[in-house]
Amino acid sequence: MKATAVLIAILVFFQSCSLNIFSELAGKNSDDSLLFEAQAAVNAQNYDNAITIITQKVSSSGRVTVKAREILASGYAGKCGLNFIDYVTRLSQSVSGSTFVLVSSPFVGITVTPASCLTALQTLDLIGTFSQRTTSQNSFAAIVGMVLMGSATRQYTDDAPVNGDGSQDAVNISCTLTDAQMDNIILGYAYMSLNFAAVSSQIGNASSTTISDTIAACTALAGAACTNTDPAQITPQMRDTMRDLMNTVDYGVGTADGSNPLLIPAACP
Repeated sequence: MKATAVLIAILVFFQSCSLNIFSELAGKNSDDSLLFEAQAAVNAQNYDNAITIITQKVSSSGRVTVKAREILASGYAGKCGLNFIDYVTRLSQSVSGSTFVLVSSPFVGITVTPASCLTALQTLDLIGTFSQRTTSQNSFAAIVGMVLMGSATRQYTDDAPVNGDGSQDAVNISCTLTDAQMDNIILGYAYMSLNFAAVSSQIGNASSTTISDTIAACTALAGAACTNTDPAQITPQMRDTMRDLMNTVDYGVGTADGSNPLLIPAACP
């Protein structure tokens, strides 16, 4: 199926952190042993334990290795609220819906912590830029970007009843989101857009086309700002652009008409 390759890529990312089993013999407190333990914690979905091992027990020199940063990114990403393999499978099976509906619907009824996703992405950036990272690392970045964007959208626009029910809490709610809330969505969107080529052919034709169209729409409205991953560089104009996109039926979770690009900037009243 379409998701197979990206699932393999992400599995490779998760498992690339695993160490030679014999490294455990080096001693319980060696970095190799601790990284092995942290990877096992991630695999068991004990994310807080994995994060504690990397940030508090591994040596300062060990923490800056690629393996340690991959495991740490995986740990923070897991705290976002959904298993990534399950998430990609759901995306690949989606046949309709706007981009924001597609990426947020898997989080309905699920407790999410978007800030952890952002930490995961920033940890991944410490490994290198898009061109310096491996395909599996960039696939992971694209998916975590979608998860950040989707988990934040669900939490901020559909949190009643607790953890949402799949419908927006109010008309034009996207237009009322705070700057801090918009920043999480914008950054998730940017990481997704920047790394989308790594997964675009693997997440299903409907999902891929929908997301590609939304990336094109954002680029037409805001240009390079749509792929900016630096929180300090987010502008009021970009926040307004994303609020407008989110409030359309074509791209977001709203009811405004976004079929005509000229109408999008007026989506929020």
